[in-house]
Amino acid sequence: MFNDTEPVRTTARKTSSRQIIRHHIGAAQAKWERLTTADYARIATTADLITTVGSRYNLPPGQAKRDVDCWLIDIES
Repeated sequence: MFNDTEPVRTTARKTSSRQIIRHHIGAAQAKWERLTTADYARIATTADLITTVGSRYNLPPGQAKRDVDCWLIDIES
């Protein structure tokens, strides 16, 4: 669905996954309360977010990816 090597399309422009995460930091923090400020400072790509969510919530990689992908779809709509 989302590929870290290509920018993610948002509304009318393309932006990097880091910009999307930074722009929607409040929504990300509301969704994943276990992630720390330090976690968000280290997240540079969607893959980083998936790994961090999986680690903090003890999720298998596939489930963490699905959760992040669904979140990205939700914030784009």
